[in-house]
Amino acid sequence: MSKTNLSTEEKQQFIDDGFIVIKNAISPEAVKLAKDLLTAQTLIDDRQLLVTPELTTHPSVLGLFNESCLGEIVRNEMGPYPEVISCQIAITPPFDTLGGEPGPHVDGSWSGPIPKSMSEVDPITTRPKNAAKYFGVNDEVRGSNDGQLWIDPDRRMSIGSYTALVGVALNDQLVPGNGQLGVMKGCHEAVEEAFIRQRDSGGVIGPEGLDWPRIKESKSGKPFYNGLPDQVRQKAEEMAKDTDASKEWPWPELTPVLLNEGDATIVMHSCPHTPTPNFGPNPRMNIYFRIRREREDNPHEGSRRLGHGVSDHLDRGYFGQFLEYPESYDPWQTSIDKLCDHWSEWDGFRELIEKRQ
Repeated sequence: MSKTNLSTEEKQQFIDDGFIVIKNAISPEAVKLAKDLLTAQTLIDDRQLLVTPELTTHPSVLGLFNESCLGEIVRNEMGPYPEVISCQIAITPPFDTLGGEPGPHVDGSWSGPIPKSMSEVDPITTRPKNAAKYFGVNDEVRGSNDGQLWIDPDRRMSIGSYTALVGVALNDQLVPGNGQLGVMKGCHEAVEEAFIRQRDSGGVIGPEGLDWPRIKESKSGKPFYNGLPDQVRQKAEEMAKDTDASKEWPWPELTPVLLNEGDATIVMHSCPHTPTPNFGPNPRMNIYFRIRREREDNPHEGSRRLGHGVSDHLDRGYFGQFLEYPESYDPWQTSIDKLCDHWSEWDGFRELIEKRQ
């Protein structure tokens, strides 16, 4: 009998850590069908962030969520959600260092080419001084990750949101250093606190808001796209002080999510995460589904234009188009409210959260 709910112990771990592993979530037959599709397209030899829609919408790929225990677990523990119509195919080829250090982040913000020198970055806006070169004249250029620079027309929000990231492993990822998803275990609450501080400050929610420079200077003096508020990085560094780093896993602030073929992980949107370099001989093959709990008053809920399952900016169309909303529904304020109270989207956790509070 397939799993349909999390145990009380699993729920408590999820509350504490911000993620959980579901063993043997996918049948060997379903894994093989999906893996054969990816192998036939030679995706395992080249890291691509945005893969052809023919694969990301293929029934055998979507079935990893829709036709497994994962869809039922998420529905029972989170609540109802719109139909999943697409996904992210995430492959890290063998011996791929991803350009160096991992880049932990919270999904939903723009990322793409940035200046090569901090002298080109405006210290006030933390954007490039020649912003149009990177973001377009009207700041409407989509990032290389499909993210948007601003989520709402009034530029109150620079980050999108969803509820849960569900990842499925199509190969063995039990040995650290083989391209695992890395998470900042336990930092989801610090992310929520950062959003609350930004909201209470009256400024932007997300990058360019309080204590969240959009572009930051690395220890080596080079600019990097900053996917986290400063206080979350500080929290992660404090938590990592007692952790022993090794050659196989040299990032003590990150916890490798160790999955076997057919295992899955459920990660809160607010739990910072990142792909990590693959030092091993085999590709890291993961499929990700971004699930947002249904918002009953949203007139566009369930529209295929949103790209539910892949998009991290579901208050706009998947391709960045603004949508029409009635005066009775403010999608931006609704998302701000959820970012500042992330457990409000998890129906099955209410009793435990109330006891904790």
